[in-house]
Amino acid sequence: MGGFTHLHVHSHLTLLGGTASPEELVARAAAEGFSALALTDTNALYGAVSFDRACRAAGIRPLLGMVATVAPPAAHVGLAVSTGRLVLLATGPAGYRSLCRLSTLLQAQPERETLAARGLSWPELAAHSEGLVCLAGGRQGWIERLWRAG
Repeated sequence: MGGFTHLHVHSHLTLLGGTASPEELVARAAAEGFSALALTDTNALYGAVSFDRACRAAGIRPLLGMVATVAPPAAHVGLAVSTGRLVLLATGPAGYRSLCRLSTLLQAQPERETLAARGLSWPELAAHSEGLVCLAGGRQGWIERLWRAG
């Protein structure tokens, strides 16, 4: 596959987002000749360790990430009442720590379903952005939504 890398991949750990296990994703990537692959399950890092181990065993560079649900920006609350999404990828250990902190903000409380539905605030995202690369998030991302809204 040369230099092509999938940067927005869900495993079965994102309910209704993917069907393959992290190990199955890596096996397919290896069969297709990929040199790197990202895992970006929604609001969680449940598959990160098994994905990392499987990638390393297959000689594939693991890119750890997460699709984060993010609340509307304060200045644009009137444009959309629902949350948006951003794809966040760790560039190294500091980025992985940032992903862990962001995931914890959404997952470590008994009211995690409410927190995930509300999404991360922009200040929370900014406070834990070290070592992260942010992708637009596609049609559910804020860049696309704000652009369409003018």
